[in-house]
Amino acid sequence: MSTSVASTALVGIEGVPVEVEVDVAPGIPATRIVGLPDTAVGEARERIRSAIRAAGYTWPARRITINLAPADLRKSGGSFDLAIALGILLASGQIRHRCGGTLAAVGELALDGRVRTVPGALPLALPLLSLGHRVLLPASVAMLPAAFGGEAIPIETLADAAAAVDGARRNAPGLLARVALPPASVTVSCELAAIRGQPIATRAILIAACGRFPILLEGPPGVGKSMLARALHEILPNLASGEQSEVAAIASAGGHAPEYSLRPPLRAPHHDITVAGLIGGGPRMTPGELTWAHRGLLLLDEIGEFRRDALEALREPLERGSVDLVRAGRSVRFPADTIVAATGNPCGCGELEQPSGTCRCLPAARRRGSLSLSAPIRDRFPLRVRLARPSTPLAALPRGELTTLTARERATSVRAALARQPARSDAMTRATRRTIEGLGVRAWSQIEQVARVVALLDGRDVVGDADVAEAIHLHGDHW
Repeated sequence: MSTSVASTALVGIEGVPVEVEVDVAPGIPATRIVGLPDTAVGEARERIRSAIRAAGYTWPARRITINLAPADLRKSGGSFDLAIALGILLASGQIRHRCGGTLAAVGELALDGRVRTVPGALPLALPLLSLGHRVLLPASVAMLPAAFGGEAIPIETLADAAAAVDGARRNAPGLLARVALPPASVTVSCELAAIRGQPIATRAILIAACGRFPILLEGPPGVGKSMLARALHEILPNLASGEQSEVAAIASAGGHAPEYSLRPPLRAPHHDITVAGLIGGGPRMTPGELTWAHRGLLLLDEIGEFRRDALEALREPLERGSVDLVRAGRSVRFPADTIVAATGNPCGCGELEQPSGTCRCLPAARRRGSLSLSAPIRDRFPLRVRLARPSTPLAALPRGELTTLTARERATSVRAALARQPARSDAMTRATRRTIEGLGVRAWSQIEQVARVVALLDGRDVVGDADVAEAIHLHGDHW
């Protein structure tokens, strides 16, 4: 007798439907798993054998064939254990499918019959739920956002799963609890108003938060570059419901517990990160820091210290908002819609551009500064701000008037206005248009987008010459 149970395989950060077919036939007792399984899947028969006995059932002394379809998709991990065990119990006639609907299962089995969660349990479950299946999931994955829909049943042991399939748990509460999102936090770790003496940079990070623009902050040590970059994360608007689901699914694919937070993610990798660590890749095509920071902020502190090949790999992702990787005939697309905030000193000591001329760096140290970035990488940053030390002592400067929470509210309103109707550029003069067009195609597009955000931020629906002038000034390298 043969039967099938639906499951999924994790490819990148997305679940791909897999049909687990089990055939129990007379013959010499043996168990074989086919369908491009890796070592972890091949060892499943030992875990499943012990778990079935611990659940009070009998391992059939027959020829058992398990096929994981489609056959050309490589399967890895222990997420198929529960589906294979239920398929064996169904095919051997020890239980019957009385719960109705298409049966689906995701989970790894322990030797004592417990059902463990697996990395990527949330993205593995989403395709099954979207198809309307009844999905048996580990009880530890007990919270799903209501937008996912479907019918998910929490399972703690294989015996619970068998009882649910056999209809013995009809009167038991079966649906997974829907997550109750925490209230929006009013506390901030980096207050924008506490940064003194950098009004242009403060304005620039507000524009970056409104328009989701990459930003490059350059200047000598101690002027507040890192503080401004972290303040940028604080003023980002809260995630929408769909964005919360995306971020939680990406975190689950990375082996972390899915947390449905209202705040965007923040990633700040070390400068020794590799290309695969930054944009993704490796033998198993795992995502990188760009994807972990999806819908949030990726902070590259001291960008001049990062590896050259890793930075050059950012060219296309910064423009397209995604990473497309092709390895040995496999292609995977990772989402990478993130704001990249980079900080850097112009040279090793940071004093290269100071009027006093105190820089004493050797040529090798100057090549590690932010000014040594290649032109294609610098062009990917619409906002390039040069910071200098204030001539007035900081104690004598007043605190900023714009607080973090106020800036977050303004960024939220500007993004909503951009979504409704972008600002028009009808009011620009011919001279202004000629100036923009003379800067190049990419610079022209970037300045136009920044000018739209500036106009909306100041409460205007039409882009004027003043907005374009500010956008050109923040663009940096042309002046």
